[in-house]
Amino acid sequence: MNAAIYVRVSTDQQAEKGYSIDTQLEACRKCAFELGATSIEEFIDDGYSGEFIDRPALTSMREKLMNKHFDLVIAYAPDRLARKTIHLLIISEEINKAGALRRFASVNFEATSEGELMYKFQGIVAEYEKEKIKERTMRGKRGKASKGFVISNAKPFGYDFDKEKSTYIINDAEAEIIKMIFDFIVKEKMGTARICKELNARGIPSPRAKKSWIVSSVHRIITNTIYKGIINSMKYRYEKIGLNKKKRTQRPESEWITIKVPAIIDEFTWQAAQRQLQENKDRAKRNLKRDYLLNGYVVCAKCGRAMVISHSGCNKAISYYACLSQKSSSYVYSGQQPCIARQVPTKILDAHVFEYLLELCHNPDRIAEYIQAISPKKDTHKHKAVIDQMIKVEKEILQQRDTVMRWFRQKMLSESEAEIQLKDIRKQLADIAQMKNTYESELDAVSPARSATEIADTIKMNLNKDSFTIHEKRVALQAVLDKVIVERVDDTRGRGSRPEIHVQIKLK
Repeated sequence: MNAAIYVRVSTDQQAEKGYSIDTQLEACRKCAFELGATSIEEFIDDGYSGEFIDRPALTSMREKLMNKHFDLVIAYAPDRLARKTIHLLIISEEINKAGALRRFASVNFEATSEGELMYKFQGIVAEYEKEKIKERTMRGKRGKASKGFVISNAKPFGYDFDKEKSTYIINDAEAEIIKMIFDFIVKEKMGTARICKELNARGIPSPRAKKSWIVSSVHRIITNTIYKGIINSMKYRYEKIGLNKKKRTQRPESEWITIKVPAIIDEFTWQAAQRQLQENKDRAKRNLKRDYLLNGYVVCAKCGRAMVISHSGCNKAISYYACLSQKSSSYVYSGQQPCIARQVPTKILDAHVFEYLLELCHNPDRIAEYIQAISPKKDTHKHKAVIDQMIKVEKEILQQRDTVMRWFRQKMLSESEAEIQLKDIRKQLADIAQMKNTYESELDAVSPARSATEIADTIKMNLNKDSFTIHEKRVALQAVLDKVIVERVDDTRGRGSRPEIHVQIKLK
């Protein structure tokens, strides 16, 4: 007689109720020998919940049952086969169709209608016990959270776990990186992609150890309330929908339990970061709809802040360059008074600047009249330090590339393994090169202005054409333009007003 033995434990039941793998196997083997089995094949699902029928060993046994490989199927108890009554009935039907006998080592069900009824009742009891375990576990978690304890260590970047006190303590080295990220978005107005490139270019370790920073990691850090000292426990409900799949739904806010932990950044900074994140997102959406020629180049003459795109009118058909202090919620939240500079229509300023540059192109003798003073002095020491840091990281990555190539030649790495590592290295080097160019360009801005001849050559090279597409205009401006400092000085208002603007153009 060929017998199949099926045993199972879930991860939270290793030592419960004598359900260990060894205990089940011993009892099932004894039952098989007593029933006259001459050949035994064992199927073991270690660490799998009985809530789902799709389990590796069980599936393998069911496939062999379909081919009538077994005369006898033994499990320790019905709840080892399945926790749901419907699954027990499916498996039992498959055993019957295969012409095999079904037996349990811990309990015997007679082959009568009463026996089958008791068997089904065991399935109902197993489901009830499963729900009791889940409810008891959830009650324990709620009780722990309500006392201010962290339920389990999620290993958040910036913190270490104090197991004795069930709370987080600040990891000083990682906390400095967290502060840097919030400074980048709040003070420097960087987007998450730019922040990633900054961190990678500076060789700053990511939460994933040797892996590079990615946008999703930066976004999670910026939006995580833990960094302002708050964990919203019991915020989500998790439901298993498969062996390795869970469905997450958010509970009503009234069910959340707030746990206090040490804060790395203050509430003001965290809120400012959320607003800037949304602002970056909104600006990106707006800029996809229409290409503004000077977007990113315009500076407010009154306060020196950047000017961003603003819209008004029916369906927001009219666009303006507006001082950042008037549009950024970060300034409103900080209590600072917004700049009083008036908005400048994008259509008027874009046309004015481009026509001005065309005039310089066709009348190069006038360029000397328009050469402006160099930009206000920037923190050159800081910029040089960052560039030096990037150069150091670049050298380390180049050494890594040499090592990978050496290992490949020595056949210590396969071609596919080497290519994966080299692809990552090429991306890191490209990001560093881009960031170095940005910082070097900013350093160049504090260098003495170029001669009129040099400027004339650059303008002529990029603008000496009869017609331009919007893309060609943008490319030409990028080549010659540093910034546009603008102020609207007229007092006219409403429909039919004729804006008067003062424009100061800084050439590269």
